[in-house]
Amino acid sequence: MKQSRKNNILILEPRTDGHHGPYLQWMATGLVKRGFHVTVITSPDSLSHPSIQAIEAAARADNDTVLNLITAESSFVDGTNRSDSTSGLLTRELAYWRLFRRWYRAHVGGVRPDVVFLPYLDYCLHAVGLLGSPFGDCPWVGLAMRPSFHYRRMGVIAPRPPLGALKKALFMRLLRNRHLRRLLTIDEPLAQYLAASPKLASKATFFPEPAELGRLPNPSDAKQRLGVPVGRKLILIYGAITARKGVLELLHAMLTPGFPVAMDILLAGKIDAEVNKILRSKAIVPLVAQGRVHVLNRFIEATEEPYLFAAADAVWVGYRGHYGSSGVLMQAIYSGRPVIACQEGVLGWLTERYSLGNVVCPSDAYSVVRGVQSLAGCSEGERTARAYIDRPIVCSFESAVESLSEVMSG
Repeated sequence: MKQSRKNNILILEPRTDGHHGPYLQWMATGLVKRGFHVTVITSPDSLSHPSIQAIEAAARADNDTVLNLITAESSFVDGTNRSDSTSGLLTRELAYWRLFRRWYRAHVGGVRPDVVFLPYLDYCLHAVGLLGSPFGDCPWVGLAMRPSFHYRRMGVIAPRPPLGALKKALFMRLLRNRHLRRLLTIDEPLAQYLAASPKLASKATFFPEPAELGRLPNPSDAKQRLGVPVGRKLILIYGAITARKGVLELLHAMLTPGFPVAMDILLAGKIDAEVNKILRSKAIVPLVAQGRVHVLNRFIEATEEPYLFAAADAVWVGYRGHYGSSGVLMQAIYSGRPVIACQEGVLGWLTERYSLGNVVCPSDAYSVVRGVQSLAGCSEGERTARAYIDRPIVCSFESAVESLSEVMSG
């Protein structure tokens, strides 16, 4: 049943890179469709992003003013220490905490929110645990993606986090914040960890990452559309194409004896300077010239995604130093494509737990080659059987918005 138009939601999201923009778009527009008044505050630099442009267009077309977009200055946060050191983390989180307090105080009178929503609570998760909510007495909801203190206890392969005991204590203190309506997490191991304590579990909810590609086209038609010969097999690397996606490691494996000669690679997404440099290197230029490495260096529209995953015979999530989950993994599950995943982090944990493909050590080229060889020998039916949608870790956007609506309703 559609909500009556009475609940005002204030969403604060200063960034649009990576998953931030698309997440903000489907959350904001989905909540509006369910009857909520939604105000989004973001930074001026975000206005050029397609997701923000879509929100802006929807706001202009909305005669009932149930969707509003506000830009507010965030430059003083952009210049903060971005290192992974303890001091860098503390400085950054305090800066974001102050930014959100400033945005809230500047606009609370005009918006009059019933609830504030942080779709990426990790900006200031520990700062909230230390200082309390930056939103005064207003109820708030946050989506956490990066807590890591629980990894080793839950069997997730990951380095011991610095100040792990302190981070755990601050996280638990955040859960006890009396104005916190609900903490959402896409991290299944964290949800299971908290489930052991019913009191804590009542404040936290597992929020499966949504994936929805619609009806996939025929794989041969999809390959033809992308300029990939139908007889070739394809590994997809999708999203913001940075070195942390393990691009260099996969390309290096491609040059290693034993890598299937009929297997190509497609890089689909905006490519950063470091990866561009790799693609221009002496060893890789011939692979690009031969059509072994295909490149779509641009923002990928949602309407194009079904073609990417339909064309793929496998999806690469062999990320470097990435210990959380990934929306690309969920899209691979939805499309029935097996993954080649790093053995570390939640990606490796989920891949092994649900038999989603092969786990490899990305820094070991021969490990990658073995993982690719295993999948290259599978038939289409076997690949689909290995990764199917009937999993508790993935849901449709409709289901995700419905769950979010229930939380926002209190």
